[in-house]
Amino acid sequence: MRLRVIAVVGVVAVASSAVVVALASTSAAGLPPYTNGYQKWPKINKKPFTRCGPPCAHGGVKNVYASRKKVGAEYPNGTVIVKSIAQTGDRPSMPNQVAVMRKVAGRWKYIEYQLSGARYTVLGQGQFCQSCHARAKANDYVFTKR
Repeated sequence: MRLRVIAVVGVVAVASSAVVVALASTSAAGLPPYTNGYQKWPKINKKPFTRCGPPCAHGGVKNVYASRKKVGAEYPNGTVIVKSIAQTGDRPSMPNQVAVMRKVAGRWKYIEYQLSGARYTVLGQGQFCQSCHARAKANDYVFTKR
């Protein structure tokens, strides 16, 4: 009996730790912590743009921010690119959509978020985004050019 209690306590402790780690891996609004403060990063675009496409996956008023500058023709590992997509009436600090690219081990990881109430939830990710960004291979898979 004592071993069962210890086993149950152990399982509960591991599960609780997993929940804490999962919650800690997002910001208060549901975006990943590596995007925190993106509005203060240098913008890639000179002014907000509203034209869409082709391709057109993100309709609205857009700004694109980069955590790091290109080195030569490519962004270095660890670079995060954030595109904020605002619709009329959105709060500036909480755009309707946020698209994120993060370069890890030479490859971009993609994820797009949709505002739902006061939190962002995942709208699409991975191959869904990569299939479109392949068209921008000459600019390190980033459509917006400085």
